[in-house]
Amino acid sequence: MASASPAGHEPVGHEAAEAAAGAVHAVEHGAHHAGITWFNWPNPADHRIGLVYLLINFLVLAFLLHRLIIRKLVADNAARHDAIKAQVTAAQQAMSEAESVLSEYKRRVDRLDQETREILEQARVGAEADRQRLMTEARAEVERFKAQAIAAAQREVAVRKQAVENEVLDRAIARAEEILRTRFTDADQARLVDDYAVEVVNGRPAA
Repeated sequence: MASASPAGHEPVGHEAAEAAAGAVHAVEHGAHHAGITWFNWPNPADHRIGLVYLLINFLVLAFLLHRLIIRKLVADNAARHDAIKAQVTAAQQAMSEAESVLSEYKRRVDRLDQETREILEQARVGAEADRQRLMTEARAEVERFKAQAIAAAQREVAVRKQAVENEVLDRAIARAEEILRTRFTDADQARLVDDYAVEVVNGRPAA
């Protein structure tokens, strides 16, 4: 490396010149040992290691890291990713199946509700028809019983009326006979016979 004298300083004597020269030599020697080397291998004279060897060491270390650690991590990560993806796919499939089952269940419930409403409506209509039929039959039966009762009552009344009339007639006849026996004398009977004979003679019908 080239040396240069410090600018802006004037020589102040022989000792100053020697001191300056020694300082420059020391700086040049230190710069030589502290510089960058490419292919140097450490030795007693120069402990520096070349940049090429450092790069080789780095590449070997990177290869080993990739071979032993990074590749395994990548494989594990890929396997974990595949497992998670499979779980997600299975979960999505299960969710789809659950939604399908839920939809089918909802359709069945709706259909059951519709069938229940139809059955209840049919039962209501049938019950109303039965009620109307029973009421009609009951009214007809009541009218029939009423007619039978009226007819029976009329017959009973007629029988009782006839019995009463017969009883009254019998009593009237008996009373008349009794009155006739007590009040009509032989002279009255003879007079009635004479009056009847006169009426027959005169051509008047007997009462």
